Amino acid sequence: MSLRLKLALAVAVLSLAPAAARAGLDKEDKKWLDEVRPLMLPDEEKTFRDLKDKADRLEFEKIFWARRDPDLDTPDNEFQAAYNTQRAEVDRLFKVAGQTGSATDCGRVYLLLGKPDEMKQDKQSGDAPSLRPSEIWTYRDRPGQSFAGGQVQIQFEKDCQLPQGARLSEQLNKVAESKIARPNLAYKKGPDGHIVKLVDQLPKPSPAQALLKTPRQDFPVTTQNAMMLRSPEGATYVAGLVRATGLPRDAGAKTAPVNVVVQALDAQGRTAAQKDRLVNGEFAEDGSVMASYGLTLRPGKYTLNVGVLDPKSGKGSVAVIPVTVPDLGEGELDIMPLVMLQSIQEGGATPDPKDPMSDFVLGTNRLTPSFDNVFAKSGEMSVIGAVYNATKDPTTGKASVTWGFSILKDGKPVAKTEDQVVETDVASPSIGPVSLTNFAPGKYVVQLRVRDNVAKKDYTKDAPFEVK
Repeated sequence: MSLRLKLALAVAVLSLAPAAARAGLDKEDKKWLDEVRPLMLPDEEKTFRDLKDKADRLEFEKIFWARRDPDLDTPDNEFQAAYNTQRAEVDRLFKVAGQTGSATDCGRVYLLLGKPDEMKQDKQSGDAPSLRPSEIWTYRDRPGQSFAGGQVQIQFEKDCQLPQGARLSEQLNKVAESKIARPNLAYKKGPDGHIVKLVDQLPKPSPAQALLKTPRQDFPVTTQNAMMLRSPEGATYVAGLVRATGLPRDAGAKTAPVNVVVQALDAQGRTAAQKDRLVNGEFAEDGSVMASYGLTLRPGKYTLNVGVLDPKSGKGSVAVIPVTVPDLGEGELDIMPLVMLQSIQEGGATPDPKDPMSDFVLGTNRLTPSFDNVFAKSGEMSVIGAVYNATKDPTTGKASVTWGFSILKDGKPVAKTEDQVVETDVASPSIGPVSLTNFAPGKYVVQLRVRDNVAKKDYTKDAPFEVK
């Protein structure tokens, strides 16, 4: 290291020491401050240094990480864990002149912008030999990160230093600010002069959301996934039914307000989606109340927690059901689970959050599903299927699908539709309404047959139902 560089480092250390001493920071405070310096904003650092009470500084640290937590509902802070892992790597990669890697300008840029798309030595530099030569890093546009002109180049002087007077430091502060996911959490002080604790700043969950945090079974509740369709945005819409029995009921009442809440946890236990609504529950003859739920999810495996809460008594129950959402944008032909319906109201339907079945309103059509696929002999049944990813002919670019339905009893067909041919890679086969008056009470299976005419492959999808 050159004498000039040693002197510059010594001056930097000396200039920081008095400030730390004035703030009364102890060894642990200084260590933490060094660890988070690449993320910390100037006003945050000033607030931290001005705190005289150790308990306030510890509460500051909690708020600091919570402000950057992408999901406060999970026990772990995913951002903090990822940062600590990456900081350990940076400390190893960019250690120079007695500094840990995260304390260098290289380290801060790497931690804020990620790994560069290109790193090369600056051959035009006339710097004297050092532990790390001058470098030029190139970043190009990537998801969630874009630059004017599609890319940016950052030049470092020897030993991972940004050029003196460079405005990049100010721009990096803006990048660090963008990492804050929850700006509503702040380092504000209460009437007693101390920082308001994080737990007192967090939004209080609704009673239905609190039910998910501490699940219980105050009355029987069951649930089932009933529909899975690809949304226009490319994700998948998953809808289902939940039925509760034994809900408190006023004498003679036919309806009652009921909270329905659904939460989807991904494979890591993080909340991927959540929905909470108050519906006008209708009591069936057996005293049960049924409602729908619906969420839009990306491909993956999830656990759905579905809760029903009586807002008057505070009693509630939670049911748990797994769901696997396939990737409907690629791969070979895929058939979604068949949707079994009591009726379809075509046109005129408008979504009403208080309608117990509002999650089955698609466009202007209102679908009425059947719980457990049980139908009355005096009623009707409709079935909807969804076919995705039929093979396209490489010469014409067109797909061709043949489909048809059969109703089976004890493995033998008792009814069958004519085959239909459509030239598309996405098909929506359906039958109904089918009158069930001629079907003897018992258990049946409806089967969708699909042939991919280009790939010359056959597929089937079955769904059991019962006539009573």
